[in-house]
Order: sequence, then C-alpha cells, then structure tokens
Amino acid sequence: MRKRTASGSEAAPTFDAMPKVPLAAVFSFLRDMRGALTWTAQDLIETLNIGKPDADKILTLLRMQGYVERTANADWLTTVAGESVCDSRLPRFQRESVDAALSTLSDRIAAINNDRQAEFTITKAVAFGDFLSGRANCQSADVGIELAAQKATGGDNGARFLKQLGARNRFLHIRPYEEWMGKRTHRRLL
Repeated sequence: MRKRTASGSEAAPTFDAMPKVPLAAVFSFLRDMRGALTWTAQDLIETLNIGKPDADKILTLLRMQGYVERTANADWLTTVAGESVCDSRLPRFQRESVDAALSTLSDRIAAINNDRQAEFTITKAVAFGDFLSGRANCQSADVGIELAAQKATGGDNGARFLKQLGARNRFLHIRPYEEWMGKRTHRRLL
C-alpha cells in the first residue's frame, strides 16, 4: 500500500484500487462491533474474510468519514456517527433467544423446501451478526435468504414472502441474500 520513492524512502499510502468489499458488508461489521468497546483490524479481517491490504484501505476510509477512531493502544472504536450510519442498536437480546429464533427459522425453511405447493424454494439462507461473537447480549440477527420461484408469480411476491417469513420476530432481520453475506462470517441455516 505504500510506494517507495526513487531514494528508497516510503511515500504516503496510495489507493491503487478501492477494496473489493461492498459497503453493506463493512456496515454489517460496524453493527457487529456495537457491543464491543474496542476492536482490532484483525477482527475486521476475520469477520469479512479479507486481506490486510483491503482492511487497511477500509479503515482509512472509515476514519476519514469519522466512523471509526484509533485508540491510544492502537485498537479501533466505532464513533457515534459510525453507529448511526450502520443502523446499529444497543445489544439487548440474550444470545440464547436469538439462537432459538434461528433454529425455529431453520426448521421453517426445511418445511417450506419440502412443501411441493410452496410458492418459493429457499436456495440460500445465512445468518450473521454479533450473536456469533459469543457475547451474552446481542442485536437481532441479520438473515440473508435467496429464493427461487416454484410457480410463475406476478409482481414482487418474493419481498412479501420474506416479510411473512420474519413477521413479528424481533430477534431476526430477514432480507434478500447478497453474495457478500456468504463470504463474511455467518451461520448456514440451510
């Protein structure tokens, strides 16, 4: 990330290419860190499954935007602006409650996929969030679900189906699956 000048000294970091990590993935990491006082670059690397060069670029960009700050002992903390932009909440649920909701959802997914009359088949389902950290309290789990229509449908029945799948469950936040969800740390539900 640093280039050497003709004299051999190091120049300022350069951004030859932006990190190949979607912004939504970075914000999901910041959401995960809401319950931690500080975190490390290694946490970012492991959670998003990225290399150190991409992590350094991401941290530089987040710092420039005022979303993270460096601590005195070289760790990182998420600022109030960072918590706001990623829409994190105070961890208020017991991890066991979130785990139970995910187990119930996994059973529902299996039942839907075994139902030949169902409008959709669920082809991918992953859960991610701070419940994976092992902390006692966590936020609701994010769940990415990919659907395949079994029948010809009109309109956007997929969005309606996902809304019904997660209806009235405060422990889960269900949304359409995106490729980055399967690359970061997650729990498979299917």
